[in-house]
Amino acid sequence: MRVPRLGCRPDPRDSGWVDPAPGLRGVQRPDPALADHEQTLADVGRPHPGRWAVRAFVVGAFALTVWLCGPRAADVLAARYRQATEQSPAVELDRVGFVTEPSWLQGSLLLAVSADLGPWLQNRIAILDEPAAKRLEAGLETSAWVRDVGLSRAFPDRFRLAIDLRRPVLAVHAGDGSLLGLVDATGVALPAVATDLPRVQLYRGGGSPRLRMTPGAAVREPRVLAAVSIAAEWRDTLAPLVPDCPRLLEVDTTNLGERWMRGRAYPEVRVTLARADGHPVIFGYGRPVESELPRVAVRTKATVLTRVLARHPGLAGLVAGDLRFINRWADYLQPRDPGVPDPDGPWSDLERMFEAPLDSGR
Repeated sequence: MRVPRLGCRPDPRDSGWVDPAPGLRGVQRPDPALADHEQTLADVGRPHPGRWAVRAFVVGAFALTVWLCGPRAADVLAARYRQATEQSPAVELDRVGFVTEPSWLQGSLLLAVSADLGPWLQNRIAILDEPAAKRLEAGLETSAWVRDVGLSRAFPDRFRLAIDLRRPVLAVHAGDGSLLGLVDATGVALPAVATDLPRVQLYRGGGSPRLRMTPGAAVREPRVLAAVSIAAEWRDTLAPLVPDCPRLLEVDTTNLGERWMRGRAYPEVRVTLARADGHPVIFGYGRPVESELPRVAVRTKATVLTRVLARHPGLAGLVAGDLRFINRWADYLQPRDPGVPDPDGPWSDLERMFEAPLDSGR
């Protein structure tokens, strides 16, 4: 369409209006072609009566579908999910292999843990069977050895289990020497397994010689808990500071709280170390880790033990000593060298008094 020129009489060809016949120039009438065009544009925006019927049919069909199939939609999806799960590859649970394992899980401990987890690692389950996978996790967590389990899928047909195991640090023995069970660093009881772990024995002088231990339950006996802390401290802190550190055999907490005897010569905690020839050597250790009273620093005890080993390699010939005294440590080694006085005098003078013969005239 051409734009009319301003200031001039519009050209009849530039508008939708035609010039009327001569003598009727003051009256204009619509162009029939343009009028038809405008009517067509109006029809586009105005709903056609037939289209209402189509819309009503579509909406009604959708409502009917929702009404009839909606309540069964969950069942249909669940059925399809079960079908997909059943057709997924099966995981053979009895084909177990360790990707990584802790260094302490060896020998009898490895056999004990494997036997405890074995009942849950049998048969097969579909890799997409989520309820069965959850049951597998829950079943493994019932073992006293297991702290936590994480399960992931390695497609097409494998599970990857991340099992957080409780590490035993101490063996608990009754007063008669029988093994009651193992304990981890948090005081949780574990099944009784013969190992070379340090031991604590419930001597009658410190309390009851028996203790009921339920695997997976917390141990409440103070003597055991104090010994657990000492064993963990020895393993994690003291032993790394001492070259060729002797093996810890026993933690004796009979005098815990100075229940049995008070005095410098009777510490609350003693430790028994293994000589190179296997014989035991008893050392005074001091107060328990949780004691509110001052304790001799672990580094001091490590220094004393290092000096003892320098004089007596492998603790050869020794039967006793004390790790609490940084300066007089040599005086506490037993058997004492000739001429070395008893560091806990005047008990030596008292002993001589009792050993002296009685005056026959009195």
